[in-house]
Amino acid sequence: MDENRLGGDAGDPGRPIDELCDLIVARHHAYLHRALPLIRAELARMADAEGPPAGTVAGTRDAFELLAQSVQAHLAKEENLLFPALEALAEADREGRARPALAFPTVLHPIRVMEAEHARIEAALDRLQGMTHAFTASDGASERWRHCLADLSRLDADLREHHRTENEVLFPRALELERRLP
Repeated sequence: MDENRLGGDAGDPGRPIDELCDLIVARHHAYLHRALPLIRAELARMADAEGPPAGTVAGTRDAFELLAQSVQAHLAKEENLLFPALEALAEADREGRARPALAFPTVLHPIRVMEAEHARIEAALDRLQGMTHAFTASDGASERWRHCLADLSRLDADLREHHRTENEVLFPRALELERRLP
């Protein structure tokens, strides 16, 4: 199994939400914090001649930069706003306390913002995938370009799994937890 995938344990109904947030940060966010600068640097060093057809590297570089900026802003919101709020809810639940005061009246709004950002990030991934023929190098492409495409493919897979885990597991559980708290 890919080291960045949360696998079946992410949906474990016994896993506290704060542990799930920590797991997402430790696996997906840590991977993204490492991978984005490396891919950015790899694309910056590459010349168009290394990624036929002409213009592919420059276009990929531009599309990646927009994606990377969106992802980095998104991670900051999750790590500094949403996840601390979800962790506070989990702690209150564990300690039998009422819903704590948060920076927002309900976690519904920031969750919906994150879901909308997930959709925009995945649309950017779709554009990158289309530009690079599903991250497949053409005959005659350099080894550096092939390596870059493999890195982009791993990034794509990780981001989609990351979003699936949050959209289908974390967010519904967080909303249900918030409803349960007095």
